[in-house]
Amino acid sequence: MVFSRLSFAASLVVFSSIIISSVANYGNEVNPETGKFIPVAVEGVIMCRSGYKSYPIQGATARIACVKTDAYGKEIVPISIMSSKTDAKGYFFATLFPSQLRAGRTVTKCKVFLYQSPNADCDFPTDVNKGVRGMSLNKYRVLEDKSFKLYWAGPFFYTSEPTYY
Repeated sequence: MVFSRLSFAASLVVFSSIIISSVANYGNEVNPETGKFIPVAVEGVIMCRSGYKSYPIQGATARIACVKTDAYGKEIVPISIMSSKTDAKGYFFATLFPSQLRAGRTVTKCKVFLYQSPNADCDFPTDVNKGVRGMSLNKYRVLEDKSFKLYWAGPFFYTSEPTYY
């Protein structure tokens, strides 16, 4: 009984450290070969859902919102980064270069939101995959050439009719 409580407590400590590391700063990983910070990139897809059919929206944008912190970890100010407009397949891309921040400052708690649809027939945002409330960035992969730490968001959906939450 004591062993099971002890192992449960130990697993909670390990789990909480995993959670804390997943909320860690973005853009603070260094490329060991160059010694420079690896930029952060976010990619995703924005679609229109009409009835049971979905299709990509060209020209839509997403907004990435983060909290900027100082060298001591104190939250200073929220920042927003706009994605590029989606292509014909609904794909968007946004980057955050560590050089855009002052020395010693980082960003944390980043979330991706739907921002704008150019399609008047499909311009009501839905909360599918937290497109309205904001999808937290937590899963990433470092590209082989270590040029970006790439996060995935979405797919996000707009619809032709308002959705009330």
